[in-house]
Amino acid sequence: MADPAMLVLLVYVPLNILSCSGEVRINPILSSDDTNDTRHTTPAISREPHFAPDSPREVTAALGAPAHIPCKARSLGAKSVSWIRHRDLHVLTVAAFSFTNDDRFTAHRDPSSGDWVLVIRHPKPSDSGLYECSISTKPVITYTVRLNIVVPAAELLGPSEVFLDNGSALNLTCIVKHSPVPPDFVLWYHREQLVNYGRRGKSVDVVTAHSGSTTRSSLLVSNTTQQDSGEYTCKPGNADPATVNVHVLISETPAAMQTTNSSTSLAAFSSSYYSLILLLLPLFALTVLTCPLTYVNNSILAPLRTEVIYPDITKKQMLSTYDKRRKETIGSGFVKR
Repeated sequence: MADPAMLVLLVYVPLNILSCSGEVRINPILSSDDTNDTRHTTPAISREPHFAPDSPREVTAALGAPAHIPCKARSLGAKSVSWIRHRDLHVLTVAAFSFTNDDRFTAHRDPSSGDWVLVIRHPKPSDSGLYECSISTKPVITYTVRLNIVVPAAELLGPSEVFLDNGSALNLTCIVKHSPVPPDFVLWYHREQLVNYGRRGKSVDVVTAHSGSTTRSSLLVSNTTQQDSGEYTCKPGNADPATVNVHVLISETPAAMQTTNSSTSLAAFSSSYYSLILLLLPLFALTVLTCPLTYVNNSILAPLRTEVIYPDITKKQMLSTYDKRRKETIGSGFVKR
């Protein structure tokens, strides 16, 4: 005997199909895992032209070094990429074709990344500003990049005058700032001649390193002599040179070098002091000769004052009085024998 449930199902299903106005829809039976779990869903990759999310908004280049501005346009298909200078809305390039008389501007597609790169050879500070990359869609979509052209500058660390003892080591450090691209070279000159790295009995080394936008070059000279005195120049390939004067002194101890300035100041002070004494000495002598002084209990110079006040007293009387007063003074203990 047939199952009653099976009979009901066989009758209901055909009737339900016939009541759908001839339209049959078959819905797949989904499990609870299929309807609720969407964590593994991957969004479809856009096939429309667009710019990559990691496209740069700002690019920095050094004066004289080529500037590269990338445009990360993706899924172009048959569309083209143009570069426009924002300040005057001048179309510089369309694809690989240039539309400017300035041959410093070119564009090419990087085969490794697929970026359309605007290249400016020998950039100048006036080239700084906004540049617009556009894709020829309808409507046109654009992406703006700011270009900064910086001027590298060389600087020698420390004072402009360097003093060191004979036989000590010389260490000069040159810093090249604002140089995103390392300079092609950093040369050292001594007295306008390239530093001789092969001098006998002397070690001369140059250590150069680049980090970020800064290049650091150090000149190391061991066992210096007076021949190493003079002007030293650091000359990078992308910046103006920087100079320093070096003085190698003959001294037995390093302390002599450190106290050179103080000794000079002391000598100058002593010279001024003695000059002042020589200037005041005649005034002091004139004062002694013209003004009667009270000295040694007013006894020894009393005859002199008597001569001044009473010019009629004879010299013999004055000397006699002087001897008498002197003996009295010596006897009283005011004047030692």
